[in-house]
Amino acid sequence: MKFLTRLLVIAFAFGANSIYAQAWPAKQITIVVPFAPGGNIDIVGRTIGKELAVLLKQPIILENRPGAGGMVGATFVAKSKPDGYTFLVSSNGLVTTTLVRNDQQHKDEDLVPVSLLTIAPSVIIANNNNPASNLKEFITNLKASKDNRVVFATPGVGTTPHFVSGLLKIAADVDIEPIPYKSGSDTVTALIGGQVQLASESTQVVSSKVKAGMVKALAVTYDQRSSSLPDVPTTKELGYPSIFITHFVGMMAPAGTPTDILEKMNQANQKALQSPEVKAIFNNAGTLVVGGSRASFAEYMQKERERLKVVALDAKMIQ
Repeated sequence: MKFLTRLLVIAFAFGANSIYAQAWPAKQITIVVPFAPGGNIDIVGRTIGKELAVLLKQPIILENRPGAGGMVGATFVAKSKPDGYTFLVSSNGLVTTTLVRNDQQHKDEDLVPVSLLTIAPSVIIANNNNPASNLKEFITNLKASKDNRVVFATPGVGTTPHFVSGLLKIAADVDIEPIPYKSGSDTVTALIGGQVQLASESTQVVSSKVKAGMVKALAVTYDQRSSSLPDVPTTKELGYPSIFITHFVGMMAPAGTPTDILEKMNQANQKALQSPEVKAIFNNAGTLVVGGSRASFAEYMQKERERLKVVALDAKMIQ
């Protein structure tokens, strides 16, 4: 009798879960961005969120929860109810944060992949007053000076720009002092104000500022030039092929979210990414639309984790 009762409970739970997933979405959905407004992740999240609201016929609220290099927002989502109404849109920090710090307040497995959304190269930028026209000249000038130290702005520990600084340290054999800010847009502001020597952010964030003459682009951390900044050389062209990294943006959900809902959100993301308006926004900013299955996103993150673990060790980035 007890065994039969257990079976009935399991069957009821499965049935209720399935019915609940079929009714999804029945109310407002919150997408958490773990950085301040204005950065790459925020821009991608808002662009996709606007299209998702149309496709899912429910309000999509974007909620910025910055702090600790993206960990505050990520932990909030990881500990949220897995009912399909709270998602995280984040970047490389999903795989890199735990490589360099051990104070994360949730486990990696507390978040599950939904979709890889976009990939954008990082652009290493300098203040307009710097005489170098590219990264190679910057490094040559730096080594000719008495100070072999670079103050490098990042949006926080474990973020893509933090790893750009680590890759630069290894490739150019220079001393890098990474300074954390709340967002990518804040790092650009600090660079313009002369508070730091270098910064790096996605083409999504800096292309317009480079074209407006607000900052100087020294290199693109990719193996091909960006469509939004075709005159800026790649790190590979300049003799630093190991400085290769992108800003990926993906969507995650709390572990335990029904599989049916994860699949429905994945399919909605695929449709949103194919919207002519969305594609135009990303293409103009040099951002590559990716998409794909939940499994392919999980595989991509694992490969990036293994690759960047070596960088974290070699550049002594672990805190």
